[in-house]
Amino acid sequence: MLKDWSLRILVAEDYKDLADSYKMALEERGHLVITTRDGIECLQTYNDYVKQGVESEKPYFDVIILDQNMPGMDGIDVAKEIQKINFKQRIIFITGYGNSLIKKLRQLSETVEVMNKPFTLQALITQIEGWPIYLWREKAKQGFKDWDGYEGTSVPVGPSRTG
Repeated sequence: MLKDWSLRILVAEDYKDLADSYKMALEERGHLVITTRDGIECLQTYNDYVKQGVESEKPYFDVIILDQNMPGMDGIDVAKEIQKINFKQRIIFITGYGNSLIKKLRQLSETVEVMNKPFTLQALITQIEGWPIYLWREKAKQGFKDWDGYEGTSVPVGPSRTG
């Protein structure tokens, strides 16, 4: 059973070892991860997930990780089709060809992010979860020893802080 903070993540990566390492690292963090081996399978999985969504569950994935260069259908084409269904879908492109990808991103919504290879699994987790969530979860593992609750984030201001 997924927890409230768990993310539903769809991964499209044609290198099985990479896809497996992403899946293992993210599932260790409590997330639901579905892997696909190419763009066509990714799009089919996305469509199937959306169709079978029920009211009590999220009808879309929280994030999709797309390799740019895949057999069958590249990441940009997959993203275009997904954004026809859900324009606000968060997508993270993983590529070794960042400069050529940047030009193509103009065709997509602003919810698209890019990670250039090579990167660590830790960097991927931080990108997916966001720095504040990542930091909170790491501190939670340590039992919040010596954490004031504001490290790495802005300090709130206003009547509740001054009064």
